[in-house]
Amino acid sequence: MSFVFNFGLPGLMSALSAEQRTLLDGLGVRQSYRHKQHIQSRGDQDKGFSIIKEGAVCFGKTDRDGRFIALAVLEAGQYYGEFTVFGGLPRSHDAHAQGDTVVSHISKARFDQLLIDRPDLALPIIRLLTLRLYHSLEWMDDVRRYPLKYRLGKTLLSMAQEEGDATIKVTQSELADLLGVSRVAIAQTLADYRRRGFVQSVYGGVKLIDLQAFRDWLRAFVTLDPVAQISRQGVP
Repeated sequence: MSFVFNFGLPGLMSALSAEQRTLLDGLGVRQSYRHKQHIQSRGDQDKGFSIIKEGAVCFGKTDRDGRFIALAVLEAGQYYGEFTVFGGLPRSHDAHAQGDTVVSHISKARFDQLLIDRPDLALPIIRLLTLRLYHSLEWMDDVRRYPLKYRLGKTLLSMAQEEGDATIKVTQSELADLLGVSRVAIAQTLADYRRRGFVQSVYGGVKLIDLQAFRDWLRAFVTLDPVAQISRQGVP
């Protein structure tokens, strides 16, 4: 997988003070992973709060044929495991390292005590959880309301904005996994975009060649602008 898709969410560490970051670092146990090394499986019962220190973690589910279908990639500064510590739930997704990765794992017991001792840490975590819920609801709304030719366009614009580059390093198979459709459907939709002059295929990715025209075309059919703009440098 060549792209990092994390819904444009800011990292937890950027929302904390230096003192709060040091405190969290002291509670966690750091573990290093090689590229593609397994980190967790769906259904695992271990509970804890994990912060990615270096590299990235790819989350998804493995289908009956053993094929891993990626959902999202979280990068350094972001966290996962909130379902296990707040909801008492098992791990919801399979995960592996993307590139050489270091993760700081905080046990549920330590994390629970941390929030008792330092309630000031709860607010930034709750804010980020709210943003994740917001983006999940937006994603569900798109799936229910819009056909693929608009959902794919909205996704490509979001990825280009996230990367700050009109050339997006993502394969058709990765886009198919991300949007829950076949690779053939993605290829057909991209071919339609090329005919309209919106994109061109490049090695290992897609290049948006007329961003404004692409936005204008999509805006006639879908909601492009989020209700609240989100800063990657912290939580508003």
